[in-house]
Amino acid sequence: MNKSEKLSREGLELLLEAAGALLEETDLDDLLVKLLDKAFAVGGAERGYIILRDEKGEMKPIIARGIEPGSLPEGDPSKSVIATALKERRPVLSRNASRDPRFGGSSSLIIRGIRSACCIPLEARGSRIGALYLDATGTGKLTDDELPLLEAFGSLAALALARAMELKQVQKALKAVQSQRFPEIVGESKVMRQMYDRMERIASADLPVLITGESGTGKELIARALHSTGSRREEPFSAIFCGNLTAELLESELFGYRKGAFTGAIADKPGLLDIADKGVLFLDEIADVPPTIQAKLLRFLQDGEYQRLGDPKLRHADVRVISATNKSLTDEIASGRFREDLYYRLNVLTIEAPPLRDRDGDIPLLAASILTKVASRTGQPHRKISPAALDRLSGYTWSGNVRELENVLARAAVLAASETIEPEDLDLGVTDNDYNEEVSDAQDLQTMIDTHIMRVLKKTEGNRSQAARILGVSRRYLQKILAKWREDGNGM
Repeated sequence: MNKSEKLSREGLELLLEAAGALLEETDLDDLLVKLLDKAFAVGGAERGYIILRDEKGEMKPIIARGIEPGSLPEGDPSKSVIATALKERRPVLSRNASRDPRFGGSSSLIIRGIRSACCIPLEARGSRIGALYLDATGTGKLTDDELPLLEAFGSLAALALARAMELKQVQKALKAVQSQRFPEIVGESKVMRQMYDRMERIASADLPVLITGESGTGKELIARALHSTGSRREEPFSAIFCGNLTAELLESELFGYRKGAFTGAIADKPGLLDIADKGVLFLDEIADVPPTIQAKLLRFLQDGEYQRLGDPKLRHADVRVISATNKSLTDEIASGRFREDLYYRLNVLTIEAPPLRDRDGDIPLLAASILTKVASRTGQPHRKISPAALDRLSGYTWSGNVRELENVLARAAVLAASETIEPEDLDLGVTDNDYNEEVSDAQDLQTMIDTHIMRVLKKTEGNRSQAARILGVSRRYLQKILAKWREDGNGM
């Protein structure tokens, strides 16, 4: 006879009532209170408590009923019952606990007058998260008839607890992010705190800043954070990615042009220096600026003067310049590709963005933040991530840094078979370089998600129903994305 056949009609009704109460509750503290309430209703217990695994992996009492809090440490009489249940990974019931040979006549059980005791291991997705302990010392009694019901209740309670614990982990991570000195940037590792200290000193100093660091380390986020906390925070922030731009295009973007300056210049166009006047201009990958433009940038940094393309008139702008590079500018100077005098104008204040491999402990925070963004931007349910998946992410060498982590988690969130991302959902075989062809430093997570959707559509040869199934979204949602692309002039 299986477990469900042993449950009485009354027991099933009680279990369904408990299911509704537990699965509706998402706050961990409130859930623990409800869980004990329902456990007492299900069984004939008079006392009980719940233990959960803490951040160090140790089982600790969390909430108790009918037991003095001071009686729960090392000498707790239920210790042997719980140890047996956790070791055997199955419910343990003792109708006469003081004489039960499994517990060796535990003196603590006899002294406390425990007549019967029960422990239900709490497991979710194959992971032991804690245990539910119940006992009776007076007129109450735990019997074999109640064990199937308690076991079923334990399975339900474990799922509800796992969900609430994961949600609390995400909320804790996001709260930590929001309480940071620079909430735009996620991370609380030692190297990041050192960077924040430097950023605080630099933000209010109205001087040029050079941000160095590997590709994907968030240099533009740092620039934006400096702007949002600096004296020019109420003024414009403009940014341009200088890599792979021709001298003519970069000049017209930076300085603007006059009507008739070249074929197609049908009207005057202000440049980014005009737009950023009184604010901040961010020059990403400054090492790639062509020599002719380097000379014009130097002139602007020296005296604030510039000319629009095709216009002899001198213009002035008050702009704080923040630049960034993933190359060694001293090497570029030695090779003759970068002007030394421009380097000294740009490199007044310096910030180094640390690579992800040096940011010990930041991956859980980053994962929580990234998955929240993905859910918000795709309209999908918020994905959780299992401890095993976090371990795999933490042990991986991120050559593409945070941008590569965003790519991996966004793909996993879209393609994962369940609401929780597991290690097998993490595609770590695709390098960040595969995406860098289409996604630059200046582009954000939304662009990366759109790129992934486009790849799936190409793979399915435009079959939207098949693409929606692969992406794990409804066909209607995919249609909305395509309609938005058409409005923006971007696609199919």
